[in-house]
Amino acid sequence: MLTAMGHGLQQWLRALRVSAAGRRRLLLLLPWLVLLLGLAVTGWLWQAARQDAQRTLAAEFEFAADKVVDAIERQLDGNVQVLRGVVGLFAASEWVTRQEFRAYVTALRLDERYPGILGVGFSLLVPPDRKAAHTAAIRSEGFPEYAIRPDGEREVHTSIIYLEPFSGRNLRAFGYDMFSEPVRHAAMARARDENRASLSAKVTLVQETKTGVQPGFLIYVPVYRRGVAHETVEQRRASLQGWAYSPLRMHDLMHGVLGAVGLAGLLAGLHVEIHDGALIAPDALMFDSDHEHRPADAAAFRTLRPIEYGGHRWSLLVTSRAAFDARLNTEELKLIAVAGSVGSVLLAALIGVLAWGQVRVAAALRATALSNEKLAASEGRLKAFFDNAASLVWIKDLQGRFLVVNRLAEAVLGLPRERLLGHTVAEIFPQHEAADYTSNDRQVLEAGHSLEFEESALLADGLRTYLSVKFPLRDASGRIDALGAICTDISDRKEAEERLRASLEEKTVLLKEVHHRVKNNLQIITSLLNLQLNRTQVLEAQDTLRDTQSRIRSMALLHEALYRSGSLARIGLPHYVESLCAPLWHAAGSVAAGVRLQQRIDDISLALDQAVPCGLIINELVSNALKHAFPGGRSGHVVVSATMLPKGLLSLSVTDDGVGLPPGRDPRSSDTLGLQLVFMLAAQLQGVVDIGCEHGTEFRIAFPSRAG
Repeated sequence: MLTAMGHGLQQWLRALRVSAAGRRRLLLLLPWLVLLLGLAVTGWLWQAARQDAQRTLAAEFEFAADKVVDAIERQLDGNVQVLRGVVGLFAASEWVTRQEFRAYVTALRLDERYPGILGVGFSLLVPPDRKAAHTAAIRSEGFPEYAIRPDGEREVHTSIIYLEPFSGRNLRAFGYDMFSEPVRHAAMARARDENRASLSAKVTLVQETKTGVQPGFLIYVPVYRRGVAHETVEQRRASLQGWAYSPLRMHDLMHGVLGAVGLAGLLAGLHVEIHDGALIAPDALMFDSDHEHRPADAAAFRTLRPIEYGGHRWSLLVTSRAAFDARLNTEELKLIAVAGSVGSVLLAALIGVLAWGQVRVAAALRATALSNEKLAASEGRLKAFFDNAASLVWIKDLQGRFLVVNRLAEAVLGLPRERLLGHTVAEIFPQHEAADYTSNDRQVLEAGHSLEFEESALLADGLRTYLSVKFPLRDASGRIDALGAICTDISDRKEAEERLRASLEEKTVLLKEVHHRVKNNLQIITSLLNLQLNRTQVLEAQDTLRDTQSRIRSMALLHEALYRSGSLARIGLPHYVESLCAPLWHAAGSVAAGVRLQQRIDDISLALDQAVPCGLIINELVSNALKHAFPGGRSGHVVVSATMLPKGLLSLSVTDDGVGLPPGRDPRSSDTLGLQLVFMLAAQLQGVVDIGCEHGTEFRIAFPSRAG
């Protein structure tokens, strides 16, 4: 049967009128073509099946992430409803007793329904003039050691007077003034002023002991005095009675949430992290489902979801584990890969056996005739190779005498072959050229392997440069008995390289001149604005002109730095920021006399299209800080920072410890040109703006960077 198939292959090739050599090549290539075709079909089927599996897993992954976000928000909604029940309890009576509060919380069954919550409490607002009376009243309830903690006088005091269950860890919180701690203060003030539930940033709860400490947070709902209006911010502050609140431990909360939504099994294939704020950073980590998890970059699936709740943001990072990614390799994929590969190999092997048999038969029949033809044609091919080569080809004996030269060598040297064979280079070329050629020949013979040289020769058409590849020739015993060379004329290439080098130098000089002229033109514009500034008496117009001068100066400094740097495409950020900030501080004059301007810039270089927006952002934020953060000669600090974050993000921040933003003012809705420009430039950088107002003002922009 195999013989019949082999004859069938030969007849098919003859029917195509293919030559004997062509039939042999086709027969040898046929098994490989069959193998490649089979593997290609297998690969296509495997890839299609894998894409289906990937789409299915991606949908499952996104559904799981959505489910986690929804479960967290629903759990937080439940906790807020518990606190709103406390608000209703206080609204229903003139005062809620400790026993009534305990009965309400006990009925909630916190351990069963609200994982992670340590309790439900009430923090009372205590004016300074009522502190002593308040302390005496609580002590009279059977708590002789009661006192508001921490001790000291403040504009306003608060105290946790109710916290159920009132046992264990919760006893540590009794009497604690949460309003005295900045993080809790910010969330409590937001709840009071906005009359809504407020989520605090990451804190360590006072209930924590020395072991098993977990990240925590608190939820606050304001409680206003019964029957008193609280429609405006002023009314709310005046009518505030206290806060209903819940302290929560993040790990306990998340384990309960994930178990409640039926994700406990799915989490074997997913990794969940929750970070406080908008950035993914180690110090902001609040929950990690697996501390031993592989890096996020190694996961096949990854999603980052923001959770905005109670005026605060969490960032939920969900990545797939190796077990989840492994589901891409289904049994169907394995079956396709194994069956297709094995089938392709077997079919190719069968075709190969048939083809090889036919090739051997044909080769045996042609062997004698081909050997004679090869011997007869060998000398002719060798001569044709030498004479038709586009390079000079020659062979010398060990004494340096030419044994063989090709036709091009005769034409280039202008000598007949008879004048070259048997002669040395010293008899043909000038002395200095012959000495160089002989030295190069000697190096090859001593090294015992081929070497390359650039050699020059003064010929009839001028000075020519050749790339000479010289190599030793050996006899049957391996001993060197001659020297060969192939010399290629590279004169035109050398001239082209020289022209290209000169052209590049010319373009570099031109580009530097462009940067120089742009800088000069920007400086002229600055001078024109200065003339206009001196001629106008309108203060608002003067401020606008000065701001415009400052922005133009930031761009002029950038072009000045590029003109003086070795690179015309990137700029070093530390020197640029220093050059940018110093004039701003001097321009502020006496307003900034007590202000220290500091830079904390990593060694980063930015491309021009990112450096310009960064410079303008720094100009606007530093100018605003010097103008508005330190009124009345107040002293302080303005810090400009730039540092690289994981995953290729660059964090740029301007921070001051001044008076901060006015209460209730949202910079994102500001109508000032400077802040609008900051948010517009941040969007141009594809960045995220994060604003902090706890101790002064902080603007932080994180954006994907091409920093060097």
